[in-house]
Amino acid sequence: MNRVIAAVAGLAGLWFLLLASPRSAGEAVVKFAMAAVLLVFAYRRFRAAPQETAEYVKRAEGADTVIDVTPAAAPVNAFAALLAVVFAAGTVGSGVAYLWVMGLLFTGAAALVLLKDPRGASASRRASLRVGPEGISTGGQRLAKGDVHHLRIKNALGGEVEIVYDANRGIPTGTLVGLAHRRKLAEVAYRVEAEAAGRAHVLAAGLDDTTARGLLTEVGRALHGGAPTA
Repeated sequence: MNRVIAAVAGLAGLWFLLLASPRSAGEAVVKFAMAAVLLVFAYRRFRAAPQETAEYVKRAEGADTVIDVTPAAAPVNAFAALLAVVFAAGTVGSGVAYLWVMGLLFTGAAALVLLKDPRGASASRRASLRVGPEGISTGGQRLAKGDVHHLRIKNALGGEVEIVYDANRGIPTGTLVGLAHRRKLAEVAYRVEAEAAGRAHVLAAGLDDTTARGLLTEVGRALHGGAPTA
């Protein structure tokens, strides 16, 4: 499904790049900006080989355990992205004075929806951990075992969201779509942290609940000298 979304975004980007016919310099800016947003998004999705659930692979290296973690891809708010792209496309070639300014705003909205990961920058990056009786090494950083207070799982989007129902107005469609998207994001927004020397250090992010619990168990076992299990 993620690859299908990337393919559709890539085709839309090519349409903006090759087929859209701007009538002014402003419309040309919208054309190329939206093409860049869509093509960069498609490239990232294909390059990262995104998947709907996270996973990790472990191996033993001497007394240490090396764990390579692949995060889950962030769900795309397709409703918001589609609206932004369609409205931006409507401003290119319209010939209406200054309508291209609205096109730029829609392009900016598309960039936020497609290129920014709401779970945080670390949630879209693979992580590699080396854990052993001496401590944890990750991202060029070394956490000595004696400094690690405890390990924990957190969710970057945790917390309940309340919706107030108005009997006269109902619930706006945008609100329902936004809430549904937030719930999908929260399902893959778990992260494993190590509290060391008074600071919280993110070991891996962009995880589903099952992967986060498994990873925390593996890190804890390796810290206490346990050999990796098959």
